[in-house]
Amino acid sequence: MKFRGIAVFLAGIVLASACSLGDSQDAGSINLYLAVDKSTLTNGDSMKITVTARNVGFDPVSLTGPSDCLLYIEILNQQNTVIWHSNGNCSGSNVTEQLDAGQDAVKVITWYGVNLAGSRPLGGYYTVRGIARVTGGAYIGPPLTIALE
Repeated sequence: MKFRGIAVFLAGIVLASACSLGDSQDAGSINLYLAVDKSTLTNGDSMKITVTARNVGFDPVSLTGPSDCLLYIEILNQQNTVIWHSNGNCSGSNVTEQLDAGQDAVKVITWYGVNLAGSRPLGGYYTVRGIARVTGGAYIGPPLTIALE
């Protein structure tokens, strides 16, 4: 009987946490996807990285920021230090773009295999992560690993 009471209590906690949904401004209803045109970048070449933000919720979600940097990427080394990002030269005016349920925002970014100083980093594995500027903050999607030769 004691075990049954504990099980019911724990089930109640799990149910309460599973049902707690954020408001429509929550980034929890956005999924970010990354795609690359090649998994290894050789010296002198470039890589196209596509960031897709998809509203997987039922309510609209707003992206807010410079019009040319609502979606951007960061390249990190193995110490998780950002060596390059695509939002350094945002020149567009601030806008708010609404993503309705099921709608995508897509941005293709070209990386030329250089760091923020303009030089080529050492060969090895690097992490790419996509970021969406949602109203009130930023949402970082799952990372993707690439190789630099």
